[in-house]
Amino acid sequence: GEQERGGAGVAVLTKPPDVEKVNDFEKKEAVDKEPIWKVLLHNDDVHTFDYVIDTIVKVVRTVTRKKAHRITMEAHKSGLATVTTTWKQLAREYSLGLQKAGLTSSIAPDKSNSC
Repeated sequence: GEQERGGAGVAVLTKPPDVEKVNDFEKKEAVDKEPIWKVLLHNDDVHTFDYVIDTIVKVVRTVTRKKAHRITMEAHKSGLATVTTTWKQLAREYSLGLQKAGLTSSIAPDKSNSC
């Protein structure tokens, strides 16, 4: 019969130590090349300033109350304000979050940051 070899059926996979670092770098490069998108807040005459400010701060956690107040005033005065700028997927999530709360929001490419 056949002789069993020690450790038969066990495969030890070794990978080069720097593979993950290279992949992380490539991912960062890909994100760096992605266009920046603006999250826009449209004025509405339905919600109070406080509600809009609270909603912005809850949905876009990087925005302070002070900044949210400025954004709300800007939307009130000119009809439109930029809440934040970020990569497209996150911009879409923020915009949807604002919409779910009843605000009018959209996203648009940020031309000022294009290469």
